[in-house]
Amino acid sequence: MTDKAENLERIDNIRFLFDKIIKDNKNDFYKKVAEEFALKSSSVRVGWFTRFDIPERYKIQDNLIAFMQNYIVNQK
Repeated sequence: MTDKAENLERIDNIRFLFDKIIKDNKNDFYKKVAEEFALKSSSVRVGWFTRFDIPERYKIQDNLIAFMQNYIVNQK
């Protein structure tokens, strides 16, 4: 699989997981992702989860997928 195809597959997975987050938990989710990746909450909300423009370097996408899976399992 090419790098571009792998990236698209990861983004599709992130979109799928994002849809599993309860609407009332979205602001909490943005805050926790921002803390985990040392970013501003607004950057996470707009850049990562509006445009789904998630950096590929340093395995951020893979780490985000794992973080999201854990978040979804533990959300109330």
